[in-house]
Amino acid sequence: MKLLKFTLISILGLSLCTACGGDGDGGETPGPGKPEGPDKSSTTGIDRFDASNIFSRNTYLPDNTAMQGFNLDSDGSVWYTQLSNTNQAQLNWVRAQPNKTPDVQTENKDYMKLTYFGHGTNTALEEDGADRYLWAGAYGVCNAKGQYWNEKLVGRVKYVKGATVKTNECNDYYYIGDYTDLHPSIDAENDLLTINYGDSKNSSYRCFVIYKLSEAKKAPMTNVTITCTDGFQTDRPASTNSVSVVVRCHDLTTLTPVARPRFLKTGYGASGATYYDWQGYDVHKNRLYYTEGQSNYNLFGSFYSGSSFAYVTVFDFEGNIVEERTQVAVVSDKDKLTQIGVSVFGTLEAEGIKVCKDKLYLGYTARGITADNTKHYQNIFVFDPSSK
Repeated sequence: MKLLKFTLISILGLSLCTACGGDGDGGETPGPGKPEGPDKSSTTGIDRFDASNIFSRNTYLPDNTAMQGFNLDSDGSVWYTQLSNTNQAQLNWVRAQPNKTPDVQTENKDYMKLTYFGHGTNTALEEDGADRYLWAGAYGVCNAKGQYWNEKLVGRVKYVKGATVKTNECNDYYYIGDYTDLHPSIDAENDLLTINYGDSKNSSYRCFVIYKLSEAKKAPMTNVTITCTDGFQTDRPASTNSVSVVVRCHDLTTLTPVARPRFLKTGYGASGATYYDWQGYDVHKNRLYYTEGQSNYNLFGSFYSGSSFAYVTVFDFEGNIVEERTQVAVVSDKDKLTQIGVSVFGTLEAEGIKVCKDKLYLGYTARGITADNTKHYQNIFVFDPSSK
């Protein structure tokens, strides 16, 4: 992902994102010179690492690119989303099995293609009997680099091995208002659908809206006119021509949300903290898990040198910090990454976070499995969810 790095003297500003996203007045978390508050230290165990934390490693997907994220199936499968390295309008949705050995495992037989959707930064898996559905941002906009961003809707797509589905061919669509960059998460166990969105009126914040999943799927239908680019109509992936289309959607603006958490994109960590690209989130029970990170491959001023970095922060449904921004230790431990056969260069890029069956899963793309092999391999490590 594109590097965005900030170094700030931080002031924590967290609040509940209300109605249409007004600025609101958020309280401050105790800091230097302020009264002590509740213990916000991490209970996830990400500050240490041993062999028991390896869930899957060294998985090679259909294209030589980083996964954008992953989902976990009750049958034990892992579902990866990955951008194609030959067509930036294409997402591969790949069904795989966890790789329990250090040997390379290639998973390129069981997948389908989603075209003209978006970047696939955060997606959700829905299980319906024997069927599986991917929820992902849809109707993205192609930029001058041929990349698809600014997803206007959330699409729901049934998995069909070998199929190709365009952004206008989803089984269902969901509309949350005049927002962009929509990224869903599902906690089926607790009947929650969360959608992260970009709000032009509150661009300093990460905004989320949480619904009851059962209510969202039954929400009334409406016709929505959206503006996107016309690649899906013309089969020209790099087209930046704007087009308006009418889409039949479930109108989630008719529902009363469970919550609307938001927090500042930077400033929620320790004073002087350096912040990295956000790399995914997940909602489970009453907690929102958020991860950021950057590999030493594309970190400014570094090329397979220095350390990679990843952090996890846990928030509640009002955007307050429950567990403070905590470094994922193994990502910066080049010796450990070499020892477990993942990267001799210490090159890991955070790509996804999930809570499933009372475990916390963190996804990483690695390069440098050997000094002569710098292809992208996918890895998932497992820790504990927040106990707070």
